[in-house]
Amino acid sequence: MAESNERPPTARTTYVVIAALIAAVCIGVGLWFLLARGDDDEPTAGEPIRTASETPITPPVTTPVVPTVTPPAATPTGMPTTPNTAPPGTGAPATPTDGRLDTRTVSFADARGLPKVFAVAESAQQDADVLAGVFAGNPTKRPAEPAPATDFARNVVVTVTVDAGCLDPEGARLYAHGSRLTLDVRLPDRSAPPECLAPYTRLARFEVPRTSMPTRPVLDGSPPAIPTANPRP
Repeated sequence: MAESNERPPTARTTYVVIAALIAAVCIGVGLWFLLARGDDDEPTAGEPIRTASETPITPPVTTPVVPTVTPPAATPTGMPTTPNTAPPGTGAPATPTDGRLDTRTVSFADARGLPKVFAVAESAQQDADVLAGVFAGNPTKRPAEPAPATDFARNVVVTVTVDAGCLDPEGARLYAHGSRLTLDVRLPDRSAPPECLAPYTRLARFEVPRTSMPTRPVLDGSPPAIPTANPRP
């Protein structure tokens, strides 16, 4: 009896299954490689997909350079201060000048029987103190206040006694030569009388700019002072 070359049906089925499994494995490996390579290009979940043409190009932002400003050193607090105890008229001016000082004659009144005075008032209160000291015993001789009033932010008031001799003076002007003050008295154009029993005395009050007043003025060698009494001259 001759031997047949055909294999049993069971063996053929086994080969077919094995071949199918190998093919499936190969397909799975190939898909796995494809998916692994595409993971880097896939967008994050929830993020819209954009192409290169859809993505706007944002120019670089240049931050302006702001120069650093160092603030001035703060003035230390709690430092003791020295009060200004300088006498009236001794405040340092900006540019003291020689020559005529007065810019206005506040008053030019009779001063016979009044104490002699040389004072520099730097405020309205100091000016009031000068007048109170000079006219303490003769309030009726006190001259009227000027109009307009002195602006003490810009000026000082120099009060000085003018000894005119036997001629009644018509006015006076105030000059400075360094720190030394002098008076130029304007007398009437006539001769003095042969007798002079009661020489004329005037009280001149001059308005002087602060910037023109000498630092430490003197008149006849004496510094200014505010009168506090009313002694007889």
